[in-house]
Amino acid sequence: MHTILLRCFSLLIAGLLIGSGCRHDDPAATDTCRLSTVTDQLVETSGKLTDETSWSFTYGTSGVNTISARTASQSATFGVDLNDNLPTRLTNGQDVITMGYGASSLPVSATFSRGGTVQATYSLEYGAASTLTRILETRLVLPANSLTRLRDYSFTYDASGNLTTERDVFTLRDGLVLAQEEVFTFDTKPSPYVRFAYRPLLTVAALAMNVETVPGRFWQQLAMTSLQSYNLTSSGARADMRENSTYTLTYDADNKLTTREQMALLYQSSVPTPITKKNRQTFGYLCE
Repeated sequence: MHTILLRCFSLLIAGLLIGSGCRHDDPAATDTCRLSTVTDQLVETSGKLTDETSWSFTYGTSGVNTISARTASQSATFGVDLNDNLPTRLTNGQDVITMGYGASSLPVSATFSRGGTVQATYSLEYGAASTLTRILETRLVLPANSLTRLRDYSFTYDASGNLTTERDVFTLRDGLVLAQEEVFTFDTKPSPYVRFAYRPLLTVAALAMNVETVPGRFWQQLAMTSLQSYNLTSSGARADMRENSTYTLTYDADNKLTTREQMALLYQSSVPTPITKKNRQTFGYLCE
């Protein structure tokens, strides 16, 4: 999606860029603030906020120490193990995610196990400047209430490294294949996720926990202003719209995104009028 921070050397000292390459054209602010919390709350018609998903991250001198996620139905805190300054293992009780590396400092594979039994494997591919171009999840054990055996996500970037589209292909247990595509537009200010040092780790953890449906958001370089989602035909052409979301963005004095108000129109094939849904996403930072 994007490029890495201008002051890579100083951030490396702070332990931020474990597993990342240094790129000169990143528009992110050059301080040492790191993403520490993300919340996604439903805004009910009464104005009440109801938590849907929350993330939190803690850091040590070598980089990220823990990754925590909470939804209405589950919560987990993964401790992060390092080997040669690269995250290699995440552990939450009997749940273990192991990252595999090739010749670079970016993981090319991962395995999610529970109680010693492999639940899913992951294959990761990268393009220019270490941007994720594909992640394939193969489920050996299906999560509860899921019929999806394979989830194949691919990502397209523009010439400046901004993630513009995500294509998701799902293969069900009976062999049926479903596909959809998300199209993004952006502001000129940085996405909060450029302040998280190790996005492959976050991407795999989110998919393993089954709490993320659009993992491309982690790879956006600039703050998202809109998302359109379409069902795809068997030939890969766009068909009916699934979602049309617009975002109102609020930044602090240092151009860090603090609040993102989402207005979503959700479409169903049998219902002519879309459902309106409002969400509020907030982002917190740990600054040194």
